[in-house]
Formats: sequence, C-alpha cells, structure tokens
Amino acid sequence: MHAVRRLFTPGPVPVHPAVLEATAQQPLYHRHRAFAELLERVHTRLQMLFETSSPIAVLTCSATGAHEAVARMLHDRGSEAIVCVGGRFSHRWAQMLERFGACVHRVESAWGENIALDALERTLHAAPRARSLWIVHSETSTGVLARLEEILPLVRARAPEIIVCVDATSSLGIHPVRMDTAGIDVVIASSQKGVGGLPGLGLVAVSSRAQSAFLTQPETLYFDLRTALDSLKRATTPFTPAVTLLAALDAALELIEHEGLRRRWERYAHTASSIRECLLTSGYRLFGECSSNAVTVAYVPDHVPDLVERLDAEHGIVVARGQERFRDTLFRIGHCGWYRQEDLDALCHALATVAKRQ
Repeated sequence: MHAVRRLFTPGPVPVHPAVLEATAQQPLYHRHRAFAELLERVHTRLQMLFETSSPIAVLTCSATGAHEAVARMLHDRGSEAIVCVGGRFSHRWAQMLERFGACVHRVESAWGENIALDALERTLHAAPRARSLWIVHSETSTGVLARLEEILPLVRARAPEIIVCVDATSSLGIHPVRMDTAGIDVVIASSQKGVGGLPGLGLVAVSSRAQSAFLTQPETLYFDLRTALDSLKRATTPFTPAVTLLAALDAALELIEHEGLRRRWERYAHTASSIRECLLTSGYRLFGECSSNAVTVAYVPDHVPDLVERLDAEHGIVVARGQERFRDTLFRIGHCGWYRQEDLDALCHALATVAKRQ
C-alpha cells in the first residue's frame, strides 16, 4: 500500500486545512446565540454562492435526502413530473418520484450525451400537467454538464408555470449556477464536492414561486422544508443539526468568498483541462462530451483492466470506477476538491506510468 493516498473521487473530496481545523472545536449548542450567528453567516455566504436572494435550507442529510425533501414538498400520489434522464443520478430522481406515487415523464438521453432540446420540447407539450421539471446540472456518472443556458429559456417559453428543480450537487462552486438570473425555482446541492466542505449537509435554495407550490400537508416531518425555512427566519433549525459540519461549511464558504466566484470557476476549468490533456497525452480515451469541470470520465485501457487498483496500490491515487453497466469499462477522476500542484502532478505521473504497463 502506498504511503501517501490522494483522493481524486467525485465525492467526498479532499478539503482545505482550514476546513479541517474548523472541526477541531467543541460543538456549539444549537439554541445559543453563537449558533444563530454561525447559521446567519453561513446562509449569507450560501446566497452568494447560489447567486440568489431566496432562502436556503441547510439539512442534516446527503444531497439525496435534500432531493427527497423537495420531492415530498412538491409531489403527492398521481401528480406528474418531468425528469431529464441521462445518467445514474437523474435516473435516481425519477425512481424517487415514482416511489412517492408521481407519474414521471422521462426525457431520455444516452450516457455521455447532453439533453436533446427537441425531446424536451415534445415532453413539455405532451405533459402539460407536470408540476416540476428535474435537471441534473453536472452528472457525475457521465461527466456531462447540462446546457442550462439553452434549456431554461425553452422551458419558460413552453411551460412557464412548471417548477424547475436543478441538481447542482457537483456543479455548485465549480460552474456558475446563477439561480435568480436563470429563473431556477429550486437548486439542490450538498456541503461536499465543489463547495469544499465535509459530507453530511444537504442544501436547498427555494424561490418564492416554489414555496407557493408546496403541498399543504406533505407526507414528511423531518424533511418538511416549510418548517425548515420558517426556522431559518429565526436563525435556528427545527431539529438538532450537524453543528460541526456547519462550522466546516462556514470555513469552506469563507475560502470561496476570499477567492471570488469567477476566479474559482476559472481555476477549476484550468484543472479539468490539464487533467484531460494529461489523459489524452498518455493514450486514454475520454467518454462522451466530457463537459463538466467537476469530473472527467475516461475508458479503462484494454491492457490495464485493473487500472483503478493499480493507481491505488502503486501510486496512492484513488479514483472512482464507472457506474452501472460501465463499472468495468470506465473510470472517473473527480477534481472538485482542494488540490495542490504536486497532487495534480502525482496524478498525471501515475496515469502515464500505469498506462505504459503491460
């Protein structure tokens, strides 16, 4: 086993030392004014990151839990939703809605390809009663970044009343989301990945239009976003939160604030480009259109079927396998964490070395 292990997975991701330091404190009492100050500071910084004036609920759960909260608030049995499906996570959201009894209209695209606007337009026309539209911005199973700048104007023109829900779990902090400018109703993310915190917090930004569409009696207690947003007005939470994770999130957001969003987006674009150049130079083939700056998906070379294991055992580089039917034929390099140049150099060296082995 290699002495130094470097994490290049889509999540969790390596975090800045300041984020780790923030967890080495005694936890705050969540009904104390010191916690209220922390939550207010986190909320203000999250609005900067989401580029919104809407409230943002911070839930103690993964991004999947945050998605379930939104689904529970918007849908009951027999309601209709449209889901753009082109990877594992968009498929999960469709399954989730169906489990709650919703009728789901899928806009299917092949893994590695973007959402087809003509197919989306046909589905919007065929499902006029759909309450919500779900889009994964950055699909970490395929490396595809949805073209929101093309999709959202079409949606608003064809279905102006539909509630648009965007999964920004691996795009927030990496790509512009611009919730208010783009006219997105709900943006869902988490504390890890591009935000730079530790796993365990779900983030849900909700427009006033989406709040008006909430069910009066949603079938949930813990994930009742109306209760969470009401508590937020008083700088508190309805239940005991993961206080230490909030402190880590605050530290991560402070780093983003100091760096600036534009500079951060440019840095991650440069990192993604350099990793892809390294892969191509070493003889790897990229999968699909590879447009997300959060993750790069490539084919496992035929002569190195144990690529993932070799990278770990021989070089201490941890990458992720492909998912579902691509488990053994693809691998995924996450690059939305905190990396030094020496980490990126070690990754490139390991990829080149393993590719040469027979």
